[in-house]
Amino acid sequence: MKHILAFGEVMLRLCPQQFKMIDQTDTLDMSYSGTGLNILSGLARNGVQTHLLSVLPENPVGHAAAANIRRMGVQDHHLIYNGNHIGTYFLEMGFGNRPSQVTYLNRSESAFCTTEISESQMKAALSGIDLVHICGIALSTSKVGRKNALKLAKLTTELGIPLCFDFNYRMSLVKLEERSSLIQDYQEILKEANIVIGGKQDLTLLLEMPFDAAHEPVEKLYQRFVKAYELDYFCGTEKSSQGQTKFVRGFLSDKQEVVYSDDKVVTTYDRIGTGDAFAAGIIQGLIDQWSLQETVDFAATSTQLAHTTYGDSPILTQHFIQEKMKHDDLDVMR
Repeated sequence: MKHILAFGEVMLRLCPQQFKMIDQTDTLDMSYSGTGLNILSGLARNGVQTHLLSVLPENPVGHAAAANIRRMGVQDHHLIYNGNHIGTYFLEMGFGNRPSQVTYLNRSESAFCTTEISESQMKAALSGIDLVHICGIALSTSKVGRKNALKLAKLTTELGIPLCFDFNYRMSLVKLEERSSLIQDYQEILKEANIVIGGKQDLTLLLEMPFDAAHEPVEKLYQRFVKAYELDYFCGTEKSSQGQTKFVRGFLSDKQEVVYSDDKVVTTYDRIGTGDAFAAGIIQGLIDQWSLQETVDFAATSTQLAHTTYGDSPILTQHFIQEKMKHDDLDVMR
């Protein structure tokens, strides 16, 4: 049985019902979210032992978040309680041509972003763990979060535990004067990583890797990145459209090759968290030792279906996803 630990912020999501805007409603749906938590909940549905290292406020909101984490099947033994605030965001769900809109509150002042985690707390959380996931947003939200993420990454290397790092770069969270130091810290944590989740823009805009799109295929860029940081795998999604029809496909690269899923038609109910479904699918495939093609096909179908479910966290099981892969035109599953 594999044990997966994720390090990341847990946030409170507040969402108006029925695709309304904030100024149209006095009722909000409340749930808890975060990249690490979303990935773990997807894995937990398929029998993986999942553990979360995070910081929650020492108040009823923090304990309600912990209860929600347990309901998702994620173990909460390494949650730390401190401070008074939880990162909060309002999600106004898009409809048709109107994009979804996210508004953050209290992000930099949350318990997660202001609490330094000790080495002893980290080592306790890493005991018996087979893989660690760190979300790159932790590097952008605060200096304390960045320090914690870097310290944990170095400890995983020292202990011989594979590290999965998710770029998740958010330009809106980074001040211009902090960008150069952030890039350096991204480069540092990438040196500790074995698996990286991201895309072309992370490599060309954030890491400023050279790429001549007119004269070389993007696969060359992916392979250069894998070799430069001595990674086992690099993966992500690519989006495209034809008229009003939108598509997503996944890619997965190791040191020898880059494989792609088919383009998947996307019908969107809730856009948030779909990338986390892809990441959970990739990790599931690597845990179960599927081929590269089987892994990226499963992950791409996971993200396609995640567009159709409400909430940030993946809720569809491996069996459901694989049945959809076998019978793409299936209307009713009996």
